[in-house]
Amino acid sequence: MKLKPWVKFLLLIILLGIIGFGVFKYFQKDKETIDNSLLKEHNISEKYASKTLEYVLKNNLYDENYLEEYSKIEFNENDNFQDIITTFLPKGYSGEEINYLFNLSDTNLEKLKEKDYLDLKNYYQIKNFNVDNFDRYNAYYAQNNYSYEDVVTYVNIKLDLPVYTDTTTVSDPDSLLVLVNKYNCLPKDYNPKDTETLPGAYGNNVPMRKVAKEALEKLQEAVTKEINIKLLPTTAYRNYNFQNTLYNNYVAEDGVKAADTYSARPGCSEHQTGLAIDLKNPATPSSYRLNESDYEWLKANAYKYGFIIRFPKNKEFITGYQEENWHIRYVGEEAAQIIHDNNLTLEEYLDLYITKY
Repeated sequence: MKLKPWVKFLLLIILLGIIGFGVFKYFQKDKETIDNSLLKEHNISEKYASKTLEYVLKNNLYDENYLEEYSKIEFNENDNFQDIITTFLPKGYSGEEINYLFNLSDTNLEKLKEKDYLDLKNYYQIKNFNVDNFDRYNAYYAQNNYSYEDVVTYVNIKLDLPVYTDTTTVSDPDSLLVLVNKYNCLPKDYNPKDTETLPGAYGNNVPMRKVAKEALEKLQEAVTKEINIKLLPTTAYRNYNFQNTLYNNYVAEDGVKAADTYSARPGCSEHQTGLAIDLKNPATPSSYRLNESDYEWLKANAYKYGFIIRFPKNKEFITGYQEENWHIRYVGEEAAQIIHDNNLTLEEYLDLYITKY
């Protein structure tokens, strides 16, 4: 049956009224459930009514200086609700900012308690935000054309500092995810205890950690089966003394600045972990390690066996090294999958997925 125009108009008015009433009721729900006697007792206008105001009144936390702000704070059942509002309102945080504070980790909140007011509006939603780095974030943002998300990650991994400064000795050198770079170095006497060898590209026996060896054997089998080539290790585990000699030779040849772009200083090479492996296709000329098709296969498939391309193209400013398409690093299949799928470096992965702030 075709409805007359005036009937359609009437139905539209009714529908809009229902929707409008629902919206009104939604935004008034806190006010309807508040104990109005509390407002009268403290001579507070109903326009300030909110669950948060009711909460502070009932718990003897009310401070008239923050009356306007209470109405802006969304009440929640978090265990730290009381602690946050009583700690940060006196520091100058607005009600809206208090709401954002509930996104921060307990660790960051504890650190924030020890500081004067900070304008965190650009950082509340960033999962790897670290209060300790607040001033460095702002300085790095002012100097670069990066998003705040990237700034947080880059500062966390110390890209705002000169290389080989503020270096840390890693505490977990046996971890499959140990980060070794120009800011994180291994103990001088560290040697992995579970090394085994595989035949190398130069007729040598190449030592590496057992878990990396077993994964590399699977990778070698797959690449031979799929594109009929061999990928053999040229080097993997190198101890401190070996790296020291290698690095000093490069410095003597090219100077420190140039050597630092392609060789790690002793103690700061992940080859010392036994998890990093340099590969070569023995069918290529002696001056080449991999040809383009070799690398494309490796880039597309290494993660399936727990490896990543450790120093990829266009990530030099993060890794601190020139592209090395032959240098792979074992991190385990789960980490390798995430790194591959999100086009990350190991530094970025650890900061975004592993480190707790």
